[in-house]
Amino acid sequence: MMRMGPYGRPARPNPTTPPDAAPRHIADCLRPESIHIDVPLRDQVHAFEFMAHAIATRHGLEPGPVLRALWRREQAGSTGLGAGFAIPHARIAGIDRPLTLLLRARRPIEFKAIDREPVWLMLAILVPGHGDRADHLALLALVAELFSDPQLRARIDTGATPAAVDQAFRDGLARLQGTKR
Repeated sequence: MMRMGPYGRPARPNPTTPPDAAPRHIADCLRPESIHIDVPLRDQVHAFEFMAHAIATRHGLEPGPVLRALWRREQAGSTGLGAGFAIPHARIAGIDRPLTLLLRARRPIEFKAIDREPVWLMLAILVPGHGDRADHLALLALVAELFSDPQLRARIDTGATPAAVDQAFRDGLARLQGTKR
């Protein structure tokens, strides 16, 4: 039986991936593992520090390399897509699957987004440094499509608890997967 990678495609040989790893659909990688709402952020740097620390703490990583990877990618070009949304993302060694975190700021922060508007909603994604670049790009494209849904954005923007935001995200993914069939 062919072993599948973290995005539901055939896996490339990788000594750190267990041979019995379960196949995953690319959309499964999108659901945030950690949701932080109404976070009081000072600025973009503070947002990146918060995301790096939260991801590192949850997954037993050092926050410094996570922060450097996210910030280095941001310096290459803003991950602010417009309409108050950004997808900070980076490739990082030491992980075997994508890691995600959804952050909603208490107030919008300057982010150098393409529409020059401030950002308050960020979905941070870290992918394995050894992963397939095409899968990484497919994941980012799916995020952009998902967050272009005004109903999902409204529910995430107004969700009073992480559980409510998580349910909105699940519903949005289900709608998106239903339209792909």
